[in-house]
Amino acid sequence: MKKYISFLFCLLIISCQKEISSTPNLYLTPQENFEFKEKIVRYFEKLPKKVSHENKWNAENNEYYLKKIEEAEIMHYYKNDDGYIYFAIAKIAPSIYLKKVATIGKLKIDKDSITYYEEICRTWKMEIPELQEKTKVLFDKIVTEKDVSQYYTKNSQPEFWIEFPDDLNSYDIENRKWILKN
Repeated sequence: MKKYISFLFCLLIISCQKEISSTPNLYLTPQENFEFKEKIVRYFEKLPKKVSHENKWNAENNEYYLKKIEEAEIMHYYKNDDGYIYFAIAKIAPSIYLKKVATIGKLKIDKDSITYYEEICRTWKMEIPELQEKTKVLFDKIVTEKDVSQYYTKNSQPEFWIEFPDDLNSYDIENRKWILKN
């Protein structure tokens, strides 16, 4: 009887958990999708050749970043009650076969300006079905503020989930870029 009650209790808890609805087109029109990517592309995308973080916003880089916007895909998007927008955005990774990496982060926008931006993690490059599955798991955990350290490379092998952060790389929120730890 005790096992039966425990089972019913667990079933009730699971059924009451709210699944995160993070399909981007539920929140963003195609134009808003483009504009969102336009706001963050210079953070999640690598720098063009001979460009530094200090001059990546210069107009001569617009063509490069426009191409990157068109190639990028918002996989997940969710705005919580305190105004933070969580996102997972995928970009093509160098590989013999088509593979992508996803960056999962959060930001806050006030009066059309990004006031807070953080990249929480970046996945390893994966083929699309695997990336979709793993990114959804990570995204839901991040939005619900659950620990994802079990998915760091050193904790998840032989599976590969999160490439960064790791023992050498961390995200610098103030400067909005990945850095080598000292």
